Amino acid sequence: MIKPFNLLMVWHGLFAGSYLVSYATAEFSLGMHLFAGYALLALLFLRLAVALFVAETSPWSLPWPNARLARTFSERLRAFDLAALRGRNPLVILSGLALIVASLLAALSGFLPWEDPHEALASFSLATVGVHVAAVLLTQFIKRWTVQAVRMPA
Repeated sequence: MIKPFNLLMVWHGLFAGSYLVSYATAEFSLGMHLFAGYALLALLFLRLAVALFVAETSPWSLPWPNARLARTFSERLRAFDLAALRGRNPLVILSGLALIVASLLAALSGFLPWEDPHEALASFSLATVGVHVAAVLLTQFIKRWTVQAVRMPA
């Protein structure tokens, strides 16, 4: 049985690959750039369509941040509780949602007759990729660091 989380990781890999090929081929291979851009759009629409029909607890649902989560997160950070950064925290959630929106806008702007908005939105989407990757790596670092700190004898 294939688990929904594993399918989401496959989707992440395909999305990241399409994004990378699209960004890397923008200057020298229009055919590859267009194919990767269409693949990116298809993957984005698939992600959004699936999110409409799955349960809120599914890994495929869009994890909308809520006020309670944000308040708890900020209180824990003010108390220097770095464990608040572990897992699905508001930083990861918001950066992922921003990445979806920025990538969608960049891909759709490719249909415009002008190149400048497409290039600007593509550059902005690259910045959101960097923020999302940094947020995820930070949570993984904190997770491993806090787990190791718990395991170490006093």
